[in-house]
Amino acid sequence: MSKNLISKTVGPDRMLYDPLADAVHILNPTAQAVLDFHRTGLDDTAIAEALRERFQIPEGQPVLEDVRACLQRLRDQGVLQ
Repeated sequence: MSKNLISKTVGPDRMLYDPLADAVHILNPTAQAVLDFHRTGLDDTAIAEALRERFQIPEGQPVLEDVRACLQRLRDQGVLQ
C-alpha cells in the first residue's frame, strides 16, 4: 500500500485518503481482503483461494480473474505501488 495513504474504517468499508492526490478510495470488504492478503505477500492464486474460503465462494466463480482485476485497479489508482 502506498505509504502516504491514510486509512479509516467506515462501517464495513475502508476509506483510504491520498493527501498528495487529494483522492479518496472506498474499499468494500472484498477489496479490503484482497489488499490485506496482498500486503502479507500472497500471490494472486493464494489470494483467490483465501477469498474463496473466507467468503464461501462456490467453485466455478472466476475468483482469480476478479483478484487480478482488483489488484490492477488498486495499482491504477495509486493505492498499490
